[in-house]
Amino acid sequence: MNKFIFSMLLLVSVSAFAKIKVVATQPDIAEVVQAIGGDQVEVQTLLKGSEDPHYAEARPDFILKVNRADVVCSVGLDLEIGWLPKVLSKSGNEKVQEGGPGFCALGKSVKALEVPTGVIDRSLGDVHPHGNPHFVLSPEKLAEGGAEVVRVLSLVLPAKSSEFEKNYDAFKKKMTELHDRLAKTVKKVKVMEYHKEFTYFFNAYGLESLGSLEEKPGMPPSAARIAQVAKMAKDNKVAVLFATPSAPHKTLERFHELSGIPVVTVPSYVQSSGSTDAKNIEALQNLLVKSIP
Repeated sequence: MNKFIFSMLLLVSVSAFAKIKVVATQPDIAEVVQAIGGDQVEVQTLLKGSEDPHYAEARPDFILKVNRADVVCSVGLDLEIGWLPKVLSKSGNEKVQEGGPGFCALGKSVKALEVPTGVIDRSLGDVHPHGNPHFVLSPEKLAEGGAEVVRVLSLVLPAKSSEFEKNYDAFKKKMTELHDRLAKTVKKVKVMEYHKEFTYFFNAYGLESLGSLEEKPGMPPSAARIAQVAKMAKDNKVAVLFATPSAPHKTLERFHELSGIPVVTVPSYVQSSGSTDAKNIEALQNLLVKSIP
């Protein structure tokens, strides 16, 4: 056989069996991609779930991973706006740039909550113009986001689109069953959060939220704000305030001192290292539900 023809056949053979290389920003997103992509994908993550995704850095190892990727999947809705665009642009990988065939932001297919109206500027704090981006804490919203994964993977590997659709149907069913099972056990109490990152969780399970301790997203509350919110929460018999480990501890302690209301510190993303209580989507949902007093 002609050496050139043999080399081409070998290349085609290798390409036919090569997996789609996907880089996900968060472990939650990686789990969604793996569930839908199945045997056709090889998934890596940039963050471990323990970092604040608003303020990550465009690290050299992130850039290298993205350079080698066929697809990059993010939460979207501007959650990673402070660093992911830098990683994409520095990677030199054209196909994963926004608008390219390998760009995948799950938020594109999610009906977001708290979409702001009117003039939006920095005086309002860290407001996301396309809505609250913390939808990963709702199993049903994660299922919505999976539609974007199907679309992008099918663009990259059209021959497997029916397989991706089938896997997506199974993932949606799993998320619905997870939600329905936990919804039966959730105590319908009044709740609050430090930053608006548990909103989708509260909404998913019908918990009445009295808002956030922050007055403006991303800006630490003043002493007067803490005292005001503590009194309001106590008067309204709020059962618990949810916060993540990145929230300022002294602020949370002061709120608890003034209100007597327990504060639970829990992750808002799946943890790929460290905590075994939030190692996947189901485990994190179980943890959050058990944190309701």
